[in-house]
Amino acid sequence: MLRKVLLIFFLFLLIIFYNVAPKNMDIPAMVFLLAIVIFCSILFFKRKESIFELKGQFLKHTNFVVLGLFIVNFQLYIDYVLGNIDSSNLFIWVNKSIVVKSFTLSTIGLISFYLGVFFYKNKVINTINHKNEEVSYSIKPLLYLSTIVLAAYFYTVNPLYLMGFYGIVGMGDIATYMSLLFNILILAIIIQSTRNLRIENKIPINIVHYVKLMGIPFLIILGVYLISVLISGDRGPIITIVLAYVSGYYFVKRSKLSYKTGLIFIFLGATIISLLGEVRSLDKNLSFTQKLDQSFNGESLDKVTSFSPSTIELAGSVKTTHYALNYVPKNHDFLYGRFQMQQLFKALPFLSIFNQLIYNDTSLKYSSSAFFITWVHQGNNPTYGDGSSCIADFYLDFGLFGVIIGMFLFGYFIRLAEVKMYNKIIPPLFTHIFIIVYLSGAIYIARSFVLFEFKNVVWIFILITFNKYIFNKKSKFG
Repeated sequence: MLRKVLLIFFLFLLIIFYNVAPKNMDIPAMVFLLAIVIFCSILFFKRKESIFELKGQFLKHTNFVVLGLFIVNFQLYIDYVLGNIDSSNLFIWVNKSIVVKSFTLSTIGLISFYLGVFFYKNKVINTINHKNEEVSYSIKPLLYLSTIVLAAYFYTVNPLYLMGFYGIVGMGDIATYMSLLFNILILAIIIQSTRNLRIENKIPINIVHYVKLMGIPFLIILGVYLISVLISGDRGPIITIVLAYVSGYYFVKRSKLSYKTGLIFIFLGATIISLLGEVRSLDKNLSFTQKLDQSFNGESLDKVTSFSPSTIELAGSVKTTHYALNYVPKNHDFLYGRFQMQQLFKALPFLSIFNQLIYNDTSLKYSSSAFFITWVHQGNNPTYGDGSSCIADFYLDFGLFGVIIGMFLFGYFIRLAEVKMYNKIIPPLFTHIFIIVYLSGAIYIARSFVLFEFKNVVWIFILITFNKYIFNKKSKFG
C-alpha cells in the first residue's frame, strides 16, 4: 500500500513539475528526474511478489517492457548528464526548450505503467476441480503455408537486401507482405504447438527436448529465415522470434529462468546486436564474414559515444517524443484518440473503411503517429521514417492525460499477461496469443505503439481459429 501511495505522490509531483519545467537543458533538473526514476523503479522491483510462479522469474513481461522503456525514454538523457552527448545535437533534442518537459512526460508514463501493474488483482481460481476439455490441433497446415510463404519471400525479395543492404534498400512491396505474413505464421505455430504440449501434458525435460517436440522441420524453416535476416543486417525479427520461441518453452514447462542466467543472456544478446549494427555500417562490397572480421577487430567507422552503445539506435527513438511535444498543441491540435482508433481498425478486418467515414483528411500523415511525426520532421516528401514511441503516441492523441491513462492500462494488461502465462490453468486462446505476442515484442513496444502488437494478436487468433475449424481433426501433436 505504501508503495502505491509513494508512486501516486510522485505522479502528482511530476504533473506539477511538467507545467513548470525549465525551458533549457538544465542538468540539475534532469538529475532530479533521474533520481525519481531510480527511486520509483526500486519501489517497483523490490516489491514482494504475491504469486509464487513469478517469484524469482526473470522471463516476464514487465521486466522486458521496463527495459525497453528505460532504453528509449532515458538512455540519452543519462548520456547527456554524463557528458556523452552535447546539447547542440538538435537531431536528438529537436528543441532545447522542451527537453526537460519531455523527460518529465516519460517519467510520468513510467510511473503510470508501474501503477497499472500494482493495481492488477489476480483472481484466485480453484484448480482442483478444473478440467481442461480442449483438444490439440495439427500445425501441419500452418507449417505447409509458412513454407510456401517463405519461398515466396525469397522469390520476391530484393537480392541486395539479403546481401547486407538493410536500411539502404527495401526488400520490395510483395516481399514485405510475405515477411509480415511469415512472422505471423511463425508465432501462430509456436502458440498452437506449445498449447498442444500443455493440453497433452508433454512437458519437455530441457530446451533440447523442447526443440525436438516443436519439430525439426519447423526448426529448419525458422533457421533458414533467421540466417537470411542475420545476413541482411536486420535485428528486430531475430529478437522477436527467438524470444517467442524461448517463451513457448517456459509457457509449457512453467519453470523459472533465474535473474543471473537471464542477465547473462541479455548481455550476450546486446553484444550480438551491437556486432550486427557494426556489421551493417561497414563497406557493402565486403562479404558477411569479412564484415564480421572487421567488427571484431574494431575497424567500424561508425562509433557512438554512449554508456550503452549496443542500444543507442533504439534509444534514438526518444527524439520522436521531442518532435511530438515541440509541435503539438502549439502548431497542431491533439488527435483525440484518432491514432488509437486507427490501430484498432487495422486490427479488425474490413473496419478500416470506417476511417474514411469518420475523418475528412485521410492523408498518409494521419495514418499513424509514426507517419505524423515523420511529416512533422520532414514535411510532405520524407526520405525515411522517423518512427514513434508509445509515449509520443499517447501524447499526440490526448496529451498528458493520454500518457497517464494509456500507460496505466498498458501496465495493467501486461501484468495480467505475465500472471496468466505461468498459471496452472491453460489460458483461453486469445489470452495465450496476447501473452506470447506481447512478450516477444516487449522491448520494442517502447519505440512503437502499444496497440501495434494487438493487430498481430487478432490476426494470429483468426489464423489459428481458421486452422482449427478447417483442419479440425484431433491431433496427437504435429
